[in-house]
Amino acid sequence: MQYPKVLLVGRTNVGKSTLFNRLSDNKHSIVFDREGVTRDYVQEVITWDEKTFDLVDTGGLSFKKNNDDIGKSVQEKVLTLLGQAALVVFICDGKAGVVDEDRRIARLLHKNAQHVLLVINKVDSAQTLQDSEFEFSVLGFDTWLKVSAIHGSGVGHLLSTMAKYVGDATAVAEEQKLAYRVVLVGKPNVGKSSLMNLLAKKDRSIVSDIAGTTREPITENVYCCNELVELADTAGVRRKSRVEDDLESLMVKSTLDAVKQADIVVAMFDASEGKLHDQELKLLFYALEQRKMAIVVFNKTDLLDEYKRMLLEQHMEEYEFILKKLPVVRVSCLTKKNIDKIFGEIQAVWQRCQQPFKTTEVDDIVKQALEEKPLFHIGIKLRVFKIRHVKAQIPTFVLHVNFPEWFGPSQLSCIENILRKHYDLKGCPIQFSVKKV
Repeated sequence: MQYPKVLLVGRTNVGKSTLFNRLSDNKHSIVFDREGVTRDYVQEVITWDEKTFDLVDTGGLSFKKNNDDIGKSVQEKVLTLLGQAALVVFICDGKAGVVDEDRRIARLLHKNAQHVLLVINKVDSAQTLQDSEFEFSVLGFDTWLKVSAIHGSGVGHLLSTMAKYVGDATAVAEEQKLAYRVVLVGKPNVGKSSLMNLLAKKDRSIVSDIAGTTREPITENVYCCNELVELADTAGVRRKSRVEDDLESLMVKSTLDAVKQADIVVAMFDASEGKLHDQELKLLFYALEQRKMAIVVFNKTDLLDEYKRMLLEQHMEEYEFILKKLPVVRVSCLTKKNIDKIFGEIQAVWQRCQQPFKTTEVDDIVKQALEEKPLFHIGIKLRVFKIRHVKAQIPTFVLHVNFPEWFGPSQLSCIENILRKHYDLKGCPIQFSVKKV
């Protein structure tokens, strides 16, 4: 089901992303003092005055002749969204006043938008508004408000005004609940945005050969095996030593934050390079450290020749200790090979994590295995007197033992391997709580 859209538009650097973050519960948009930071649109469901709507932050509109391909794609997306919006919030810079691009955007909105609310941002004092009040009237909009996105003044009134333009969607908001969140991660140019568009079945993310095209997590609600899930495309992450720009540092942070908020991580690798790069592996290990469900996707398999295929298989054997615990899907976003298998694997991982465990059965399996191959610490036998399953989002077990302080990573890894041998836990993290008897 679709919520009414409220669209934030304006030229670059007028404070759209700052205002979006102020209005939304989660700060999704990157705010940086540079033109054209936002490219793909960012959206979040907002409820205010018992009205629910999609708030959408768009890339800055620019009519400069030297617009590159990415700039043109940004503009095309904004124009498409204009026809879908219940309300367009046209944001201008109260300190800079009206400039030529504001006038051009105003003409565009008069022609293409049904309802427009003019918002003058960066009004931090009464003098700022007084100096520009008459100037903004030439844009030809009857309804306008003044706000300061940085300080939050006027935001409540703005939300109430937005709510008046949208239908009552409270019932829909109660019915629609996300089952879980999925995030796509990988290094730049691995194909995350292409996969996002294929899974969402729409041109949601801008696709370009230029590294760093995606800058902030781009989300879309999609159906995966009849369940509503949030799918997120993220900025590519390079090695820390190669990140010199402050904007890229913010992009990396936003990607890592998206991993923390996700339930399932899809780690993408470039199969055409015939190896697993350190940066790709670090992203995967980071997701696993965060106790996230995970699957591995090798993209660009259509570019593999026999030699690189052999190198890739050898490299995968080197990391078999981790890859054997995860579902691995080989795809080609270009030819769409095996794309249809990804949602199936995602759903399978989710269901494995929800599987029931009988405490008596788990207890017998672990105790018997440890009798056959005991654990020791400085010559002292470590005993597990009882193991019980605790209901949680990921498989969680409580161990009652003789020396909790000696059950470190290697001992717990041994017990984890026992469980994985007897249960299908591919892609599922396992966590333990160790207690003294």
